[in-house]
Amino acid sequence: MGGVTMETSVDVGSDERWGATVNIDPLAWYLNTVVMQLAAGGVAQAVVCPGSRSTPLTLALHHHAGIKVHVLVDERSAGFFALGLAKALKQPVAVVVTSGTAAANLLPAVVEASLSHVPLIVLTADRPRELRGVGASQTIDQVELYGSHVKFFKDLPSPEATIEVIRYVRSQVARALQCAGDTRPGPVHLNFPFREPLLPKWSHSGISVQPSPITHPILTVPQRSLADAKEFLGQFSRGIVVVGQETEEIPADLVLSWANRWGWPVFADILANMRHIPGVIGSYDLLLKHHPAPAPEVVIRIGAIPTSKSLNQLIHGLPGLLLEPAPQGLDPNSQDLVLLGGDISESLRALLDPPARYHGDPQWISQWREAHQQVTAALPEVLTQQPPNAEPQLFGNLDQWLSTHQPRPLPVMVSNSMPVRDLDTYLPTGSPHLRFFANRGANGIDGVTSTALGLSSHFGDVLLIIGDLAFYHDMNGLLAALKFGLSALIIVINNHGGGIFSFLPQHEQLAPDVFEAYFGTPLDLDLSHAASLYRAEFRRATSASDLKQYLEDLQQLRGLRILEWIVPSREENRRWHLDTAQRIGEVLSHGHF
Repeated sequence: MGGVTMETSVDVGSDERWGATVNIDPLAWYLNTVVMQLAAGGVAQAVVCPGSRSTPLTLALHHHAGIKVHVLVDERSAGFFALGLAKALKQPVAVVVTSGTAAANLLPAVVEASLSHVPLIVLTADRPRELRGVGASQTIDQVELYGSHVKFFKDLPSPEATIEVIRYVRSQVARALQCAGDTRPGPVHLNFPFREPLLPKWSHSGISVQPSPITHPILTVPQRSLADAKEFLGQFSRGIVVVGQETEEIPADLVLSWANRWGWPVFADILANMRHIPGVIGSYDLLLKHHPAPAPEVVIRIGAIPTSKSLNQLIHGLPGLLLEPAPQGLDPNSQDLVLLGGDISESLRALLDPPARYHGDPQWISQWREAHQQVTAALPEVLTQQPPNAEPQLFGNLDQWLSTHQPRPLPVMVSNSMPVRDLDTYLPTGSPHLRFFANRGANGIDGVTSTALGLSSHFGDVLLIIGDLAFYHDMNGLLAALKFGLSALIIVINNHGGGIFSFLPQHEQLAPDVFEAYFGTPLDLDLSHAASLYRAEFRRATSASDLKQYLEDLQQLRGLRILEWIVPSREENRRWHLDTAQRIGEVLSHGHF
């Protein structure tokens, strides 16, 4: 932050001091209005990438005492850093880039923010309208650059010293913030066409416009809709409740109370962060892989779709009730859904008691809970039968290896594609000591490190579990840890390529050399050099015992730490996964499930 103080705001709409004789810099007045509206709308942090055309926005944020600014060079990494920061804060975070391909580099982060409902405020600088489409340098078409991936877009006017322009810009910034933080949060895009000169004269910034108030109303669920939903559910005796991520604001005890009264089990995704609560079922992925399961008749879905492919197959085509803050009906499982929009906790309380005609199956919930107990009791023994460097060892022991060292829940960022799936499968009871995050909107492997470091900027120390390909994809993001003194322990599972593809039909149907060239894609990189480049502590483990010891050692340190875990071939990893699921199926076959 600089030493220049922005003008005290007054409402120009009724202020008689405004007149043509006032010496005003249009750019400074314009920027003052924009940044004060951003701050009034809850933007307390911004990520800025260097650039000439974006100089006005950069300096305006720099001079505002209420907004903390982080400067990063790589726009793609910066976008994901802002995404992680917004996830941690649960508040809008701005990201500023210059014109041209710099703006295009934000697209992956914008897509993820859109699909995971994160309020990202994208501020792009642009050439003025007279320089567009005429071959001007560093100029692309930025109008609606992100298409349907943003909730709101406005190509704003260039700065002018007129009250009409100032009021209009204020209103559009306010509209953007309103859209970004409503019942279904998401990214918005404001495009700023700046003319030269690009350096504002703050001493002539004019009379500031009073920021517009911004409210975010909560949708109230109509009583008729609640009554209809209760009657719909009352037709069925065997239902399940599936809780995905984006549900941390919903009290877990309320979900369990509802499920107990109806006699229906709660299946919680690992990213729902509620598996550690007694009565919640988190072992369904292993339950369903190699053992026939009793078929539910209906499903209640809360939050995003689950990570588990097995669970998605179980609920595919079932009738269901989808509880959403703002009804969209997003469902890839071809379900016949009843949509209930509005406050989810309010809906659950209203649906707490089944209708009078409801007749549940008293054995339904107990058989699922008994099977869950069988799996969680058998899994540690099954894991000991695997080789000590098998990938599931990390996820099955994660809570035990980490829980004793943390005074509060440790934020754990888990990468796509295999790590989040393995965590979902092999940590069925979750952990009260760990709080899990992932970019499951678009499920990409780009920007994962930067997202984790965005979390670290707010929370402090974080753990990131990532594969070698995803780590390589965002090595530029490590600069944030070095530059801002962030604390992160990164476990890189190095299986020499894309492990997820070994579980897909490509592995079975293609010749090995073709598969390796196009899908396995081994990197054969020495990751210790990346650690040296960014001045990180580095360890390399080749067994679970090494991994546990190094993990314990590195937890005592702060700053950037990279722990590379060398695991056997992807083919062996595939066999171990299949073997574990088969052994769990054998355990269940001796029970009553």
